Amino acid sequence: MNKKLISIVALVIVVILGIWTIQNKTTTSKEVIKIGVVAPLTGSAAAFGSTFAKGIEMAAADISKTDTKYKYEVVVEDDGSTPAKASAAASKLINIDNVRAILSSTGATGNSVKTLAEKAGVIHISNSKDTSIGNVPYNFTNLMLPQDEVVMWVEKAIKDGNKTVAILSQVHPGAVMAVNAFLPEAEKQGLKVVYNESFSGDNRDFKTIIAKAKQSKADIYLVESYPPALDILTKELMDTGIKNISTMSLFTTSQNPNLFNGLWYTDSTLSDASFKDSFTKLYPTLKFNVTTTPYGYDSFMMLVQSFEKGGDAFVNMKNITEYDGKAGKTAKVLGGQNFKTEASIWTMKNGVPEIIK
Repeated sequence: MNKKLISIVALVIVVILGIWTIQNKTTTSKEVIKIGVVAPLTGSAAAFGSTFAKGIEMAAADISKTDTKYKYEVVVEDDGSTPAKASAAASKLINIDNVRAILSSTGATGNSVKTLAEKAGVIHISNSKDTSIGNVPYNFTNLMLPQDEVVMWVEKAIKDGNKTVAILSQVHPGAVMAVNAFLPEAEKQGLKVVYNESFSGDNRDFKTIIAKAKQSKADIYLVESYPPALDILTKELMDTGIKNISTMSLFTTSQNPNLFNGLWYTDSTLSDASFKDSFTKLYPTLKFNVTTTPYGYDSFMMLVQSFEKGGDAFVNMKNITEYDGKAGKTAKVLGGQNFKTEASIWTMKNGVPEIIK
């Protein structure tokens, strides 16, 4: 090989190595932004937390395939469905993992995280209907609002010919919030509440409560409860001949969805049906939850949008007025730190949620 050829080959090699070095340096020099997740992966609220976390992981996987300014990593912590563990998990994410933002599932978890997020200056988005969380600096909420859901529920009930309703609700923050929003709306639209009973989540025998409720001769029964009480109560109602049963969002929390076949209920909107198909393909053993999975995905994407814009990510989040995502168009309401989507009417068909309207 002559000297000229050797020089050309050497030059080509140097150029190739230079290009590779520049590309590799560009890839590896990206600043890493860690986003923490605090969710109930075990315990009574696991049906919400597990699918919420997976929705976030799907978003992170999609972002990793795009050209972004920063590299995003997700750190997931299980709060065990208890406020104390939620606080400990958030503290660990902030002080040890040095996350720049936290996504949480359920109002109970969100309330445990909000003060820690504010003190640390860490953005926190809660998958919760409790808009008081969004009134705290650095905290946001992202979910359908109870007010919108109860309006749709009452309208549907009246349209179906129901004039009276019996309410059976669990003593739980989410259920209490739903009932408190429901009562004035029912009065406003002329749906008469003829029975209203609360019970402990530990209750496993509802025969006495049901007997009292039946005396009211209500046209429809609104059940606001979580498993296992939800399943037991619904089955006992059906065993006594009561078939006109509904809820707001909670049938999908059951591990026995076939129990609710043919019943209608209100829940969040899913604007992208293919998203559910993708989730089921990735996680065949998990049940897709329209109240959590798309919101986890969308909230992560809003965070990415805020960080990618540069400057103060918290200010960028506050400046988002709407976001068109998997859960539909998200609009900012109530003071600028709460996001909401529209409610829809669903039914359970062969154990699978099916949107009606």
